Amino acid sequence: MSDETPELSATAIADRARAYVRENFLYMRPDWPLQDDAPLLGSGVIDSIGVIELVEFLQREFACAIGEDEITEANLGSLSAIARFVHSKRNGKVGTVRPHQAA
Repeated sequence: MSDETPELSATAIADRARAYVRENFLYMRPDWPLQDDAPLLGSGVIDSIGVIELVEFLQREFACAIGEDEITEANLGSLSAIARFVHSKRNGKVGTVRPHQAA
């Protein structure tokens, strides 16, 4: 995917992320109900190594850089969170998706 790609909707981003998760993490469980708001880590869909693989996929597929401080449950914990986060990153609204830092 290149930077010249037209804007993707959050729905399109969620659909691509869903296809990736199904193909790479749920291939042995095709009947797993993968809801948009279901937790990916807490439900056992993805483990900590899977998060790294997911981040690499998102960066490659959607041409966006994801910083270490952005690898959070709020940004990557569900398909809907991923869609909001990546959509915001691609549209230059990075500050709206970062979690509040503890003082």
